[in-house]
Amino acid sequence: MTDAELDLYLRKYTDIEALLAACDTPENKEALKQEYHIHFSDTFDDAMFIPPGQDITFSVHTRFKPVASHRHSFIELIYIYSGECRQTINNKSVSMKKGELCILDTNTFHSIEDTGKDDIIINCLMRKSYFDWAFLSRLSGNDIFSGFLTHAIYENKHSNEYILIRSGDNDKISRIMNAILCEYFDKQPCTDEIISSYMVILFAEMLRVYKGDVNERNYSALKNTQITDIIHYIQDQYKTVTLESTARHFNFNSNYLGKVLKKITGNNFIDLVHQIRLSQACILLRNSDVSVQKIANEVGYENINFFYQVFKRKYNCSPAEYRENSRRSGF
Repeated sequence: MTDAELDLYLRKYTDIEALLAACDTPENKEALKQEYHIHFSDTFDDAMFIPPGQDITFSVHTRFKPVASHRHSFIELIYIYSGECRQTINNKSVSMKKGELCILDTNTFHSIEDTGKDDIIINCLMRKSYFDWAFLSRLSGNDIFSGFLTHAIYENKHSNEYILIRSGDNDKISRIMNAILCEYFDKQPCTDEIISSYMVILFAEMLRVYKGDVNERNYSALKNTQITDIIHYIQDQYKTVTLESTARHFNFNSNYLGKVLKKITGNNFIDLVHQIRLSQACILLRNSDVSVQKIANEVGYENINFFYQVFKRKYNCSPAEYRENSRRSGF
């Protein structure tokens, strides 16, 4: 799909948009809206909108139809492809123009006003699990931004914030978004891998252009513990890293660091290390014929039996079965 084909695809009316656009009176339009209205609770769960087995999905907002105030358990990225978007976020009026983005934290109430034919709004919905350690470790360049995402994903609180990125003049972001949407709406081999790579680039570019301030919030705990730097360190040293070596590197007491990581991520230090090691093991299993023994040693496990135990506990299958299943499915 080319950029021109993407533009035609996004501007083409859906059936409901065609009916709404053809309404000759406000009364008829309102009646049609009610006919197509689906009654939801004010909280949208990710299972309602993100297909099973996927962590990210894209959709085009229905034009000519406002959306009532709601919140959701997933993280939402709103991108204005064309026109504008007027919404209310936590009782605050927020206007967005072409090329701008907004990231909504979990449990953030927002509503969208009526839109016109040129108001093309892209919704990117992401489960918390989409942001793995490799992704988060690359967000250390901006404490507010990375703190926001870390909080949204791992804090056991009712989050309700957002970040507005005034990127309307940033051609690079629009090119990245076009590339992502072309891949998503015209799927090819390796589409998921390409989109994942583009998303890392997109968020990195968003870090560069982000100049604003999040709603008033105390990020001192995250700043003081340098959480994304710590994640990056663990990711880099995962084969031999220990809580003690990490604490020494960041000049922390090891007990204190362990408690901070547990509070922020919900996992013990060793669980974080296992997660990173197993993720690396899966990459090798999918993409090489290296023996399971060598893979276990390569990712930091000296005891092969222990590697089998933690792998099966995580993936509910043996490493060999994982390799066979991934190749059978064409992953």
